[in-house]
Amino acid sequence: MYAKTIKYTDYNDVAREETFYFNLNRAELLKMMVTDSDATLDQVFEYFQQTRNGAKLLAMIEDLIKASFGIKSPDGKAFIKKQEYLDMFVQSEAYSELLTELLNDADKAADFFVKILPKNLQEDVDKFYREHPNITPSEARKLAAESSVEANVTPIASA
Repeated sequence: MYAKTIKYTDYNDVAREETFYFNLNRAELLKMMVTDSDATLDQVFEYFQQTRNGAKLLAMIEDLIKASFGIKSPDGKAFIKKQEYLDMFVQSEAYSELLTELLNDADKAADFFVKILPKNLQEDVDKFYREHPNITPSEARKLAAESSVEANVTPIASA
């Protein structure tokens, strides 16, 4: 779960600073990867860093924000994603600020994507890039494929 503090000015011209929550659990992530794009995590990450297609990048970032936005229950047992909560957020200046920030900075967009992942996947991604700091996305894909074969694991989705 990613707690993102956003500074914005509301429609009453009041300066605000609020923390919003974003999260994709494993089931949501698998569903997105298999049904929406059939893309692997590294392909999404690479896309954030290399795309020059503004319309596609905008759509992808909007989809990730909308899919991951929710309200954490007070007891921490649930992350509630109701359409009415999402609608209120999307119609706020906080959403506008977040979207603008992510569209204007590919590193921040990639960082957002990693932070909304389930914690164990975040750790895996962080560890991988610490161990391979200069690896290119195509080399990362090849290494991941080799690791999957060695471990006798079938990838969820393919390009």
